[in-house]
Amino acid sequence: MKKIVIYMGAIAIAMISLGAVYKWIDEEGHVHYSDRPTGIYKSKEVDIVPGPSAEEIQKAREEAEALKQRSHEESISDQVEKEQQLAEKEKQISQEQYCLEARKQLAVLQELHLPVYRDEKGQFRAKWQYDTYQGKREYLNDTMRTSATERAREKVVANCEHPDDANEQEIARKQWIRSEYCAKHKAELEVLEQPRSHAATQDIEKKRRLVQINCDD
Repeated sequence: MKKIVIYMGAIAIAMISLGAVYKWIDEEGHVHYSDRPTGIYKSKEVDIVPGPSAEEIQKAREEAEALKQRSHEESISDQVEKEQQLAEKEKQISQEQYCLEARKQLAVLQELHLPVYRDEKGQFRAKWQYDTYQGKREYLNDTMRTSATERAREKVVANCEHPDDANEQEIARKQWIRSEYCAKHKAELEVLEQPRSHAATQDIEKKRRLVQINCDD
């Protein structure tokens, strides 16, 4: 079978080299090709398009490989760019969070009518009716508070784009107060929802509304 294929291939090459190829069909419907028309059957000259040369095939392969490489490099470049954009966005968010936390700490220290203490994590908190912290406390005297306030201002300057913006500072103060309300109402709701509290349904629902108002973003 292999010899037949090789032989037929050789005939085809010989036909192409002669320049003219004719196609005809016998009475059994078999298709034949030859280098000259037959007088028995109706023959039709067919156009033979030579296949690509070895050089052309190699060039096409090289172009395909180059295209694949460029596509791969562009994909990597796009991925790197996306990662850089994500990192920049995360950095911006972190910077905004640092700024907000610095402003909140400053706001606590500026509530002069409230005693201020440092919790076990080193955060400043105010002692007032909405304070829910249960851990160890280190209360600040006037000298300590003045020093802490100066350091808090320095952190605001270091982390905020507009450190002297009074409006942004007031927003941070309100967010701190709201977070205190949220913590207080959540703690009270947890107590009311315990079976042994025997709290009235309307009291529980009222407290749930307060949690929703003060805790939802």
